[in-house]
Parts: sequence; C-alpha cells; structure tokens
Amino acid sequence: MVCTGNICRSPAMHYLAQRDWGDAVEVTSAGTHAEIGMDADRQMRRAALAVSDLTIPRHRPAQLDSALIAQSDLVLVATRRHLGWARSKADAGTGHIFALNEAADLTAVATAPAGDSGAERLANAAAALNAARDAAPVPVRDIDDPWALDDGTFQRVMGEIEDAIRTLGAWAGLEPSAAGSR
Repeated sequence: MVCTGNICRSPAMHYLAQRDWGDAVEVTSAGTHAEIGMDADRQMRRAALAVSDLTIPRHRPAQLDSALIAQSDLVLVATRRHLGWARSKADAGTGHIFALNEAADLTAVATAPAGDSGAERLANAAAALNAARDAAPVPVRDIDDPWALDDGTFQRVMGEIEDAIRTLGAWAGLEPSAAGSR
C-alpha cells in the first residue's frame, strides 16, 4: 500500500486490508517520500475509527524502494503519480502495480484469482487484474491526499479506501479476520 508520506492514505489502506483480508495475507505500506520518524496522522486515525471502526496502531513510515516492490505480490498505490513513481523504481516487471481504485474497478471484469488460501489468491490477484487491464483498461481514479485538510475530507478519503479494499477482498475471496468482522 503506497502513498506519498506513508502517514495518511497508505496506513489506512494497510491496516484496513490487514484487518479485513484476514491473517493469511501479509500487508505492508510505504511512501514515495516517506515521513520517517513520524506516526500516522491524527485526523486519519479519527476518520478510520469513525468511518471503518478501525484503530490504526503505532505506525512507522517506510520508504518505498525497488526491493520492496520486487518482493510484493501486489502493490496498490493511491494516485497516478504514485503509479508512475513505483513503476519507475521497479527493477523487474510492473504488472503487479496498480492504483487502488483501478484494481477495485477491474474486479468487475477480472476473473477471480485461483488458490486454496487467501495468500495464494492474493499472490495470483495481480495476474488476473493485469489480464483484465490489458483486455479492458479502466481510468485511474486518484484517492485525494487529505493532509492538512478538514475532517470531512479525511472521512471521504477513508470511505473511498474502505470501498476499494472491501471490493478487492470480496473479489479475491479473502476472509475477514474475526476482529475485523462488522
């Protein structure tokens, strides 16, 4: 999960996916220009709790790099700019890098990924999404950066993140953890 500073959108994406997709998958987050030494933004924490009943734990921003991209089965980013940045840093293929809303929109036409476990299905998700993108590309819709804006903007952004994470999870057959069930 990727945004700019790794303090607003990507921590929300990270911890919501971790909760809703269950314990069988490993989720991390990073920033294209990570705010090292900071924590997740307080307004984002409030929005996550209000909109998604999600408590974002203590968070340590990390810098996205080619090694993290290469070891990831699926890289989900917040905007077109992040998409270009991540693709430019990828040493190997870029078929596993998507904007979050792009990936969610592609699930309407993509074949559900194969696999006996959530981890296998998530590992196979990129190939299914990439095939759908090649056959019927969808516009990339950015998730706005709410940094230093009003609470309503943070809540709208959190709602967009929740919709996309839930759409992807349902498509891939990822089971919510017991703590994340609502």
